[in-house]
Amino acid sequence: MNRAAVVVALLAVVGVALVLSGFVGGATEEPAVDDVADDRLIEVDGDYRLWPYTSRTTTVEGRTLAINVVFHADAAATRAAIEGDSVADWEETDPDEAAATVGDGDHLREFVARDWRDAHSSLRYSYVAGPSGGAWLTETFELHDGSYLGIRDHLRAYESPDGAYTAIQAHEEYYDWFRLRHTVPDIDAPATRLEGEFVESDRATDVRREYRGIDGGRSDGWLSVIELAATAALAGALLRSRTREAAVDLLRRLRADAGRHAAAAALGLALGAVVVGVRVAGVTLEAALPGVSPKSIAAPLYLVLGLGVPALVVRRAPRSDPAAASVAVVVGLGAGFVADFAALGAAVPPDLIVHRVALLGALGVVAIGRATADRPVAAVGLLAWAIGLVLPLADAI
Repeated sequence: MNRAAVVVALLAVVGVALVLSGFVGGATEEPAVDDVADDRLIEVDGDYRLWPYTSRTTTVEGRTLAINVVFHADAAATRAAIEGDSVADWEETDPDEAAATVGDGDHLREFVARDWRDAHSSLRYSYVAGPSGGAWLTETFELHDGSYLGIRDHLRAYESPDGAYTAIQAHEEYYDWFRLRHTVPDIDAPATRLEGEFVESDRATDVRREYRGIDGGRSDGWLSVIELAATAALAGALLRSRTREAAVDLLRRLRADAGRHAAAAALGLALGAVVVGVRVAGVTLEAALPGVSPKSIAAPLYLVLGLGVPALVVRRAPRSDPAAASVAVVVGLGAGFVADFAALGAAVPPDLIVHRVALLGALGVVAIGRATADRPVAAVGLLAWAIGLVLPLADAI
């Protein structure tokens, strides 16, 4: 296959991937109505029925994620129970951070301390209806476990007006550097992790699942219900099961081939290191500078990705064989993306996978153009890279 055919093929991959990334994996919302109808409310406890979702606005049109955990206790008792373990430390996140089955006792469990902290993020509402009519509620409290610029479990809590229960929306979210905001891959696993903290614990008298037929908002229809003990001892081991593995096989292959294509191998390794390094730097700086808004940390690191990555290719690709340069760029940067997602341990939405493939294709075109001194080809690749950056920022992906 000649060089022109390779370039055309790569550009075709970029174009198709960018188009698909805007359509793959999109959630379909049910038709909106003007008010929360009675048949959408569920009985929980006390005098107030619950609309089992959160919303960006005080209307059902803004519906986002489903409520997935309910504590039969007021907000103060619920929060104390969640934060209660002596080795846990739930901590507050700066407001500027805004963008986002009961285990078998015979199974092997991994117990680690959770680091729960207060969180003040994007405002979300829920709705209840009682004797005096309906009312939209704002979060009574928020908690998160993890890192804003890495991956975390995020809880939003809504106390019923009579204090009979506290509804929780628990979700997992990770910071996506190309979207500059959080992506939510799952709501079931974080609910299970929260539920697991109370299984066989003296903080709860009952932990169970109730099928409520909740439809939409990523719900599977089930609600975790936790009855707190009247005199709960706020201690015990906490369950958490999230493995973190980095994919390094492709990087090792690049090192093995470095003798033949040293410049290309070095470029690929550098690109992969930049992607992983940005994540590590973000999480490290966030922990070291608790008084600084994570967005202030993310901004310069995003420039490293958006400008530094193509700059590396433009500068280093001319020293390499064109084929080796394009392969090294795609493999090295791709390995960085894989390692980043693997370290987070999050399920990556399909549209974001397609988007990353498009970025790889764009940078591969840049590498070919620079290695062959073909400026028009390199310019087309840089344009495709720029489009790939703009689309997620414009919320098209």
